[in-house]
Amino acid sequence: MTRDEFLELDAPAAAEKLNALLAEGKSQDEAMAECGVAKADLMKIQVFFVKDKYIARAWGGYTSTKRTGNEAGDADIGIGGSDPSKGYAGV
Repeated sequence: MTRDEFLELDAPAAAEKLNALLAEGKSQDEAMAECGVAKADLMKIQVFFVKDKYIARAWGGYTSTKRTGNEAGDADIGIGGSDPSKGYAGV
């Protein structure tokens, strides 16, 4: 598999491919080399090496752009009325 083919995979499929190479007995570096990628490439597609295996989008919830209502500057007429300058009392 070439580097470009690997990077076209979605994150779960990429993690599965790398885990299959680990299951064959390859090291983390050998698995990445076989796919032609570096750690920086994996970070871009949100594939991470955690506890001896690859996982996809480990922190996906933190990358969401959806508003939660806890954003600073929200007004009472907005999504939330929190005031971060008041600490816990501002909630």
